[in-house]
Order: sequence, then structure tokens, then C-alpha cells
Amino acid sequence: MRNIAYFILTLLFVVFIGLIGYYFGFLGFIYNIALPNVLSQYNLIILSVIFGIAAFFSPCAFTVLPSYVSYYASQNRKKERRNKSLYLGLMAAAGIVTVNMILGIIIGILGNVAPFVPDPRQDIPAILVVRIVSGFLIAALGIVYLTGRTFHFPFLQGVQKKSFSKSMYAYGVVYNGAAIGCTGPILLGLMLYALSFGSFTAAITAFLVFSLTMGILMVTITLLTDSLRKRLVTKIAENYKLIKMVAAVVMIISGFSIALLTLEGNRIFVSIFFPHLG
Repeated sequence: MRNIAYFILTLLFVVFIGLIGYYFGFLGFIYNIALPNVLSQYNLIILSVIFGIAAFFSPCAFTVLPSYVSYYASQNRKKERRNKSLYLGLMAAAGIVTVNMILGIIIGILGNVAPFVPDPRQDIPAILVVRIVSGFLIAALGIVYLTGRTFHFPFLQGVQKKSFSKSMYAYGVVYNGAAIGCTGPILLGLMLYALSFGSFTAAITAFLVFSLTMGILMVTITLLTDSLRKRLVTKIAENYKLIKMVAAVVMIISGFSIALLTLEGNRIFVSIFFPHLG
């Protein structure tokens, strides 16, 4: 049980980083920039970085962080190249950027009438479906991890075929997919502000910096988790099955929580993480 405690402490430490990011990144953005609407006080590049930090640590994404950390930290990989963790982090970051590209295309096509609102309780059905599906995918991945059973979900084939890099990419997609209710309005606000300069180049630049910021944060979280995991590599090897079970349970709880809170209408979720919405 001592080794499980070490594993849980690793998880809690990285989640603590996520909480710090939520309070100072997301809420800091809401109270200091979004509500007072002081966008013009910032350089567009700096503003894009701030928006990216706020989106990465938004509460919609934060609910996925425990399952991501658990899944990565519980891997029993004794022999691993030093740069492998960087590669895996980049794969997860690529998943995040993929979702951002889809959001960017939607915003580009729909412009001012893009279907994003700043209140998750008013999310349109399409966004709710994405979040619910993302939640159930995380839970399904946890069940696969816990039982070793195979489910015929194409999105989970990377895990089932033991391709860890593919599963990390999938987690990046799910991370941002579950966060779409929060990241959508943030990205939309940034793009509309950039377009107010009358420059398509400014909008593209803002989008790239926004996505790159989220990607760098995902790589950072992955490297931090890997650094902590390597300190536990012997303990993980000795207690792999038990640690894997704990990680799977965290993933299942996280996934079902995302799906069920969304089905509930996001009211509980908003009351906890969106104090400015009352």
C-alpha cells in the first residue's frame, strides 16, 4: 500500500499544478481580462498566450487531467529512451492542436455566429454530445485498462494494440474535446479580436500561438509526470497490476463524471467552477 500511496501522491501533485493553473490561469483570465474587457491593453501575441493558458486550465479540461496523469504515470516502461517522453507529450499536444484546427475551421466558416457561448449551461447540443462522448470514451478506456477486455471503438484501437503513442494522441483529442465548451468561447473571442485588426494574418498568428501554448503546456505536464514516474519506476514494476487498477478507477470516475455532469445540464459543474456566472 505504501507504493500505491506514492503513486497517488504523484497524481495529486500534478493535479495540484492543474488547480493552480485553474485559479491563476482560467479565473485570472476571466476576472482580469474577459469581464473588464481590457483586451486592447495587451499585445496580440501575449494575449494569445494568455488565452491559451486559460483554455488549457479551463475547468472543462481540468476534469480530464486526473485520468490523463493516471494513465501516463501507471505505465510500466522500464527501458525507455530519454527523449521518448518528449515524443509522447508531443503526440498528446498534436491531439489538442487537431481539435483546435477543427474549432478554427468552424469559427472561420461561421464567423460571428459561431456556436459558442461563455456559459456551459447554454452549450448547443453538438457541443454537449462531444463532451458526453469524450467522457464515455475516457471511462471506456479505463474499463479496457482495468479488465483487459477489447471494445470495438476505433478511437481506442491505439490502446488495444498497445501503441502508446497513438493512445497519447487520442488523449490529447479527448482532453480538448471534453473542454470544447470552455475552449470554444475562448478561441472565438481571441479570433474575433484578432480579426478586428482587419488582418487575416493576425487571426492566423493568434490561432497558432494559442494552439502552441496549449501544446507546450501538455508537453510540460507530460514531462513533469514522467519525471515523477521515473522515481517510482521500481515500485511501479513491483506493483504494476495494483497501480494499473487504481489508475483505471481514476479514469472511469473522471470519464463518467464528465458525461453525467453534462447530461445533468452542467448546473453542478458551473456552480463549482464558474463562480462569476452565479
